Amino acid sequence: MHWADIIAEQRVNEAARKGELSGLDGEGVPLDLSEDPLVPPELRAIHRVLKNAGYSPPEIAAMKAIADLEKELASLPDNERVAKAKVLLTKIAMLREAREIAKGD
Repeated sequence: MHWADIIAEQRVNEAARKGELSGLDGEGVPLDLSEDPLVPPELRAIHRVLKNAGYSPPEIAAMKAIADLEKELASLPDNERVAKAKVLLTKIAMLREAREIAKGD
């Protein structure tokens, strides 16, 4: 843990112990995380429609696929893990090459 995180955690714990964090506005009320404050207001409606339709950006799908593959690789015995990793690296290289070819068109 980073030193700043340790100090921050100590200060929060001390404030909680002193009761300085009780009775604050919104205490006990769940946070509204339905809207992303980093998305401009004019784009929020379309983001909500896409999310409700089950769409996720390609980057999110790729990150999920990578996480799934990492779990799969971790669960394999060493000898199978090496073979599977080689196959995956070959696929990645082929996808990168195909992407470069498509960019060239």
